[in-house]
Amino acid sequence: MADRFLIFVYGTLKKGFPNHDRYMRQARLIGTYRTRDRYRLVLNGERYSPCMMAGAGFGRQVIGELYAVDQAGLEQMDRLERIDLPDGYRRHCITVDRVAGPEPDSREVFVYLKAPDLVNDLRSGTLENYTPEAARLYRKRTDNGTIGEHDHGRGHD
Repeated sequence: MADRFLIFVYGTLKKGFPNHDRYMRQARLIGTYRTRDRYRLVLNGERYSPCMMAGAGFGRQVIGELYAVDQAGLEQMDRLERIDLPDGYRRHCITVDRVAGPEPDSREVFVYLKAPDLVNDLRSGTLENYTPEAARLYRKRTDNGTIGEHDHGRGHD
């Protein structure tokens, strides 16, 4: 795989979480990283979707995983995050720092963020890390847009 893009994931795409196996098969894990700036990571809506809001400087430094993906992997993630829809996420470039390692490592990476005005049904306070406990609340989207146990390509990070 020709790794060309670095993606920071903070929610259901992390290893061991609901959307990882389906969407991250071809991705290469680089490690655990933390956002340099503070962001608001919350659970939003009746699906309890993890949502990191655009606009640095508020909230907490968010811990997540950094992956390398190829063009096809990036396009698949764009579809999952619904970047072409008005209520979808947008791909932004941010700086992340490795949480632990033999030497400091900072990288400019892509992340999917949601406009704050689209986050209007908060189900949590601001989180530093999306945990397995939070993931148990998550509900995938079905083909018809209702909440269900199976995701058919219209889910969320």
